[in-house]
This record gives sequence, structure tokens and C-alpha cells, in this order.
Amino acid sequence: MPPGRERPHAERSNDVKVNSVSSLELSQPRTAVRSRLRTRGAYQWYAGTIFGLAYQSFEVVNVWTNGRPLANEIIGTVLLGVFYAGYVIAPPLLWMYRVRVRMTVITLYWLATLVLWPFIGVDVIWIWPLIGAMIAFCWMPILPSFILSGLIIVGQVIAAWAADWAEGIAFAPFVTLTVLISLFGITRQIMANQQLRAAQATIATLAAAEERARLARDLHDVLGHSLTVVAVKSELAGRLVELDPARAVHEIGDIEALARTALADLRAAVTSYREMNLEAELSAARTALTAADITAHIPNDGEVVNEELRALFGWVVREGVTNVIRHSDARQCWIEIEQGRVSVRDDGASGAMLAARTAAGSAAGAATGNGLHGLRERAREAGAELTATPGDRGGFTLTVEKPIG
Repeated sequence: MPPGRERPHAERSNDVKVNSVSSLELSQPRTAVRSRLRTRGAYQWYAGTIFGLAYQSFEVVNVWTNGRPLANEIIGTVLLGVFYAGYVIAPPLLWMYRVRVRMTVITLYWLATLVLWPFIGVDVIWIWPLIGAMIAFCWMPILPSFILSGLIIVGQVIAAWAADWAEGIAFAPFVTLTVLISLFGITRQIMANQQLRAAQATIATLAAAEERARLARDLHDVLGHSLTVVAVKSELAGRLVELDPARAVHEIGDIEALARTALADLRAAVTSYREMNLEAELSAARTALTAADITAHIPNDGEVVNEELRALFGWVVREGVTNVIRHSDARQCWIEIEQGRVSVRDDGASGAMLAARTAAGSAAGAATGNGLHGLRERAREAGAELTATPGDRGGFTLTVEKPIG
């Protein structure tokens, strides 16, 4: 039974390369032919043809035992050899062509077998199962395959009827039908396996892309917050060097600690072992806001939050506080936490502008900045909803909420 190979698209144009045939090879016919006959799929087909040709030995025996003249026996043997060679090399040469070309060549090959009729008589119909194998492994669509296969079986039935259903000949249509069903079953299974492998490759590619996006999002969340605090504290330390050296030293110590923490978070993010801690983020937020000279109204802990939402709310606190420090020019910041809801509000002057930008970006289907875009993805994955609107105290309000019930 011939093994399968990769199935070409049914409507590939002749300039599409199959079985590693390059454009240079297509411009050089001899090289192109050799290349198509030496592909991995071609060698698999050659191995399979051994089984298809094994039972054909009786045709050669029939040529030499039918009592015809020696010349007929020699010519018949040569013609059989030519047809068997065509059976072996034709499919690898046809794989790159369109369905119409493949079907036409196989049909002509089938009709050409009638040349053998004077040499082996009605037994020529026992060559036709080979035509069925060529149909199956030329990877044509179902309808053309069934039409041509049906014509072959009908031709065998007519030949058997003309031979008055002679012993042996009468079984040819049934044998051919059985062979065709088996071969088509094998080829369809091969195609299904190849489609499955292609789907698995696509899934792997998408998973890799999603993982890259997750890593980029995590790196932004980790470094964006930490570097913002480092920048604020560095600026503060620079102002205090002459005014209050002791406090400047203290701020520099905080900067060093933040840098080490950011490095540890970065390493953990890269190895996918980092876990968000809501309490730690609340504490870090209080420190960062104080360093930025923003009054912080923050709960002491987040024990009230559902366990499944604690990591998400930690990210919200981190991103919200980072945006307050970077963009708001606020004097005060409020963080409110409930069982299924967290909000970060400020009294800055840029809240309306940021909210308008967020709404415009959402309406356009675009990202509204890496931070909010990443938070929106995280919220969606957790079944929560993110909203970013002007605050009731003049600033900006970032809220993530998931109904609890």
C-alpha cells in the first residue's frame, strides 16, 4: 500500500512549489523532474508501489503462457514494463499540478492500458486497480476521484460481461472496489492527520504569541511602576541633597531597595514564577504616593477581596497608582477595595483628558496605552470589567469590578 505524502492544495498554480521544488528548478525542466522524483514523499510512494506491483507478476506470466507468438510475448512484456514504470513515477510528477491536469493524465494513462489488450486479453482489467491507487495518492478532491473510480469499475463490469463473466474476471470489479475503498480511507486519514498537525502548529504559534504578549504586559507592569517610583524618588533626592542631606540619603536608600525589588520582580516575571501580592502593592502604593508628595487614602489590607481576584486587584492598584504619579498632578489619591471591586481615584487636573483619550481609544478599537490595555486583558480573563472615567473629585477614576453572587 503506497504511503502518503503532504497533500498539495487542489488549485495550486504551476508556479507554486511542492516537494521543495525551487523556482530555479522549475526554470530547468530536467532538474525539476529529478527533484520531484527524489523528494521524501516520492520515496514513500516508491516503497508503497512494491505492494501494488507484487500481484502484477501474474500478468507477466500470462503474457508468456497464452500461446501467442514470441514477438507478441516480447512486445507485451515491454509494454507492461512501460506501464508499470509509468505507475511508479507518474504521481510524484503530478503532485505539483492542478486537479484538472492530474485527472486528465490519469485518465489517459488508464485508456492507454487498452493497448495491452491484444497481448493479454481481458486480463488487462487487472491492471486497473493500479489506476485506482494513482487516483487515491494523487490527492484529488473527492468528487473527481469518485467519478474516475466509478468509470473504472463500470469499465471492468462491461469487460467482465463481454467475457461472459469468465472465472476470475468476474471478481475484478469487486477487488478494485475493495482496493479503492481501502486506499481512499488511508489517504483521507493521512490528510486528516496532516490537517491536525497543521492545526497544532497554528495553536502552538498562537500560544507563543500570547505568551510573548503576557510577558510584555508583565514586564511593563513590573518595570513601569518601579521605574516611575525610582524617577520620583531620584528627583526628590536631588532636591534634598543640599536642603536635607540626611533625608536625601534615606531616599537614595529607598531607590536602591526599589531597584533591587524591581530586579527580583523582573527575574521572577521572566521565569513565570512571580505572583502578585495585593497587600504588598497597597504598601508600595502608600510609599510611592508619599514620595511623590501625594496624600494617600489607602486601606491597610485587602483581606475582604475574593481570593480569585486578589492578583488582579494588585495589578489594578499598581497600574492606577503609577498613572496617578505620572500623569495626574494630583494632591490626593484614594484606593477603595471591596469584595469584588477596586477603584483608584485622584483629584488631579488631567482626569477628563485621560478619560476622553481612553474612551476614544476604546471606540476606535485601539490600545489605550500598554498599562490600561494590559489591565483590560487581565480583567477580561478574570471575568471582570474595567472602566476608566473622570472622577467625581476632578481627577481620574480607574475601576475594576466583577459581580459576586
